[in-house]
Amino acid sequence: MIRKVALSFVLATAAAQVQAQDVQVRTGEHDGYTRLVAQIPPGTKWELTQKKNGARLNVELEKVNFDTTTVFRRLTQNRLAAISQSEPGGALDMQFGCDCAASAFLYKGTMIVVDIAPDSAFAPINANVTPPVLPTTLKKRNPSIAQNLQNLDLPLLDLNAERFEKQLSTLLLRGSDREVVDLRLAPVGPRVSVPRGGLSIPTDINANVHVTSVLDGLNELLGPSLPQLEHRPPCITSEELGFDGWSGAAPFPEQVALLRAALFEEFDQVDEETALKLAKLYTQSGFGAEALQALELFAHPSPDADQVAAIARYLDGAQPSQPNPFTGLQRCETDAALWALLIEGELQEEAQLQSIERSFVRLPDHLRRHLGPTLAEILTDAGKLEPARRVLRAVDRVESENSADTSQAKAKVAAAEGDSYKSEALLNEVIAAPGAELEAPLALARLVDKRWSERGAVSPQELDLAASYVVEFRRSEIGPRMLQTQIVALSLGHEFDKAMDLLSAQNANVQATETLNRVAQILTERADDVTFLRRVVTLTPEQKHALFTNTSLAVAERLVTLGFADAALELANRPQDRARGAERARIRANAALLQRRPHQAMLELADDPSDAARLLRGQALQMTGDYVAAGEALLALGEDEKADRYFWLADHAKTVVPDRDTKFLAVQQTTQLLSVPPVRVPDKPLADAKGLLDDSANMRQLILDLLSGVGH
Repeated sequence: MIRKVALSFVLATAAAQVQAQDVQVRTGEHDGYTRLVAQIPPGTKWELTQKKNGARLNVELEKVNFDTTTVFRRLTQNRLAAISQSEPGGALDMQFGCDCAASAFLYKGTMIVVDIAPDSAFAPINANVTPPVLPTTLKKRNPSIAQNLQNLDLPLLDLNAERFEKQLSTLLLRGSDREVVDLRLAPVGPRVSVPRGGLSIPTDINANVHVTSVLDGLNELLGPSLPQLEHRPPCITSEELGFDGWSGAAPFPEQVALLRAALFEEFDQVDEETALKLAKLYTQSGFGAEALQALELFAHPSPDADQVAAIARYLDGAQPSQPNPFTGLQRCETDAALWALLIEGELQEEAQLQSIERSFVRLPDHLRRHLGPTLAEILTDAGKLEPARRVLRAVDRVESENSADTSQAKAKVAAAEGDSYKSEALLNEVIAAPGAELEAPLALARLVDKRWSERGAVSPQELDLAASYVVEFRRSEIGPRMLQTQIVALSLGHEFDKAMDLLSAQNANVQATETLNRVAQILTERADDVTFLRRVVTLTPEQKHALFTNTSLAVAERLVTLGFADAALELANRPQDRARGAERARIRANAALLQRRPHQAMLELADDPSDAARLLRGQALQMTGDYVAAGEALLALGEDEKADRYFWLADHAKTVVPDRDTKFLAVQQTTQLLSVPPVRVPDKPLADAKGLLDDSANMRQLILDLLSGVGH
């Protein structure tokens, strides 16, 4: 048995070694530069190469996989515009959003640090800087001091003078490389600052020694880019929170009556302990507003009261208090993790899902029915479908029939699973459910969002329902969402003029920007040419600026197809766009060709090796009259017919593949035969005359072949 276990361990270890190696990439913003850090095994070779508006990091690790999911969470500047890896084992490509350059160094032998800053921020390397002079002989210590040092349990105090000086020199040089200190080395010769009598260690050692750890160096290097180095609040245990004991076994009215009767003491003094118990009872029963009123009686809020207030605010639908006592507690294996997840509304990577599910199952039935759909939707947004299904099954066990909230959560899970039919059926069930006053319009909004993402269509009944919801909820919080639903539904129903008119009357906000982009994409994909041009050309400068990069490129590409070069160039040459640079350059090149500017087109395509760019480059060369170069460019793409046509126009006899069957190659060969002069025999008149007649007949036949070949 032991031998089998050992063999299994060896096989598992070997399998783990051939798997892809994940390298976490973290980032942080600093004053004047953006820093990226990649953790690698010791001894790994790496290389940073510069490219136009970017850089490329190569790491010699087999099947290395750069994890860049959290790269843009902490970036506030636009120095790093995009970061990607084409395939496992490939290089990490960085695209800059400014006129920047990258520098890199290896820290602690295991971290590649890449700094992105403007070109002017990097000081040139001074080749005349001489290395610091280090002592060559070991200085002797005082025997009594050395004996005292041996009795101390501090290994850092056992360093000799040479090691101290080496460490100091290393730190100074490192600081100079990072431009933290200005290193000005003294010339060679005696130095006044160096003591002539050797290093003397003071008797009061503790007053002159500062001990640091490796975490201090990491914190200084990466700043806020390492979440594990941040201050994390201590976990609130389930016993400290005690949510299960916030309500007794007696009926709710009886418990409230007893607590309210004991709320005030002599001279109308509030018994804060009783007030806290009353607030806890209200909170566990789902009465958040009443619990907050009970907590207002506190003269000096306590941590227990803050926790109760945070849960009560969430149950009442109010904004969470600041500071939130449950912030950062999703990592805890206690009941606090559940409330931290619900209040924050987003699942963190370190969240303890098993503990959260256990806490949810222990909730009272009414809270499980109330909180279950919201919890399931949060888990679905995070891609945790199986935990979301378990939560909904727990809700089904305490519900006699599905509520509108539960049906919406199930529809969201079904959509995440790819079951479009089930998701739409559940949403239609919510819309048609009696008594779903607020859930029905939200379900319609989700249904329209689903139709837009799938590029589906909406029925006239759904359009009428969306219009009625806009009127009904125009003064409520969901009024803007209903207006967005109506506008998107109109665009899906090909009523683009009504959608754009309503969009123009909408206030400028984030929701209006998203609606504009959705309508613009449907308009580009489905509208006829006249409607498309009329609505796109009349966009205001603010609306054009609000288009996302993907939307502006789609609109510009269709404008180029229709021949509107100036309008397309305006959308493809916006300063705020940083992503999809190659596609934007191809659209600008297309627009330049429409404007009869072939040299500008070739300049736009200078750094694009794609086939589409080669085809455009061939068109630009043809426009400049360089038919040979245009033919060679098309020949490299396999466009033999077009290439031979350009070779024929250039009267170029070059034939790369003699046996290929193209029309213009045959035309070229026939033209060459027609150019051959007839063979004359002057001394034999009859033979000469017969030769001329035969040559004339051959010429006529070749001309007929030439005309027939060109005509097809």
